Order: sequence, then structure tokens, then C-alpha cells
Amino acid sequence: MYYRSNNTVINQPIFWSFNGDDLKETITYVMNGLFGKIENSFFGKQGINENVVGYNKKKYDELEKVYSMAYNNINSLTKHYIVANATLDDISKLEYNWNDNGAQAFSVKLIERCRQIVSQLVAEPFVCPTACGSIQFEYEKENGEYIEFEIYEDRIEVYSESLINGEEEFVLYGITANDKMKQMVVDFYG
Repeated sequence: MYYRSNNTVINQPIFWSFNGDDLKETITYVMNGLFGKIENSFFGKQGINENVVGYNKKKYDELEKVYSMAYNNINSLTKHYIVANATLDDISKLEYNWNDNGAQAFSVKLIERCRQIVSQLVAEPFVCPTACGSIQFEYEKENGEYIEFEIYEDRIEVYSESLINGEEEFVLYGITANDKMKQMVVDFYG
């Protein structure tokens, strides 16, 4: 509760939850309208006319850079995968025997590796802990295709089911493992 100086009660503020995609869509709509109006002031019906009174190429180029940076920042909202990162927060708090079957706690190194990977993926994965000490990222399509990545500190184990290749299992090692995983997610949705 909050109180005014005369001790009357002010209702506690309501905190809204928001969906990252809805927020991105709203901001994009507003910005496109705003920058569309700015652009329209410089463009005629037949295209740009640099001879229009008040036209300043340098200013227009600066506005275009601002628009581009803002648009890229809006698109990066989807890279702050809220559910995946919240799940990683929860996993980081799990202690020894979290599954009542002797499972170990997860290392800070593994959690940070997963956070780094999540921030670079083109789609948010379903994230869950495993009893074998890995963190699993899953993707599934409506047509039944499925791919999962079990991420360890030193490797990424991959299992996939596709209509073309059937079931596949293999392991990614080394410094290129994260990049290969990111490309597999792109290919999965491509």
C-alpha cells in the first residue's frame, strides 16, 4: 500500500505483463508511421527530389541511420527470449538432488553457455534441465519434425526426426559447435 501525506491510502500500482512479440509489433507500427511521415516530407510522388526547399541530404542520411538502428533494436527484442531466459534462471537455482534421484546442480559455466546460445538463435527453444547434467533445447513443428540439443559444457548432442532424413543422432564438439547448432535451427525452419 502507498499513502498520501494525509495518510489516505493510494491503491498499489498494477504491474502489467507483456508479450515480447506484441511489444515489438506495437513499437514497429508506431516507428514505421513516424518515420514514414518523416520520409514522406522528403519524397515526392515520383521519388526523391533533392531540389525541394528544406531538403538536407545530410539530415536525411542521419535520419535513415537512426531509423535503421531503431529498427534493428526492435527486431532484437525477440532475441531476449523471455521464457527461455526465465527457465535458465530457474535451472541455475536447482541444487543437488533437484529431481529426488541424485541429479547434480548445474554449473555457472553451462548456464552462461546456454544464455549465449539462446541470444543468438533465430527462434526461442523450449528449455529444460536433464538428469544427466545437460540443458536441453527443443524445437518441434506441426508436421512432426523435431530437433533437440543437449548442451553440455564441452559438447552438444543432437537428436532429430525429419520427414526427409528420419532419425539422426550425432555430437558437435569444439569451438564451432555453437555456430553449427545455430545453423541447424535456421535450416530446421528454412
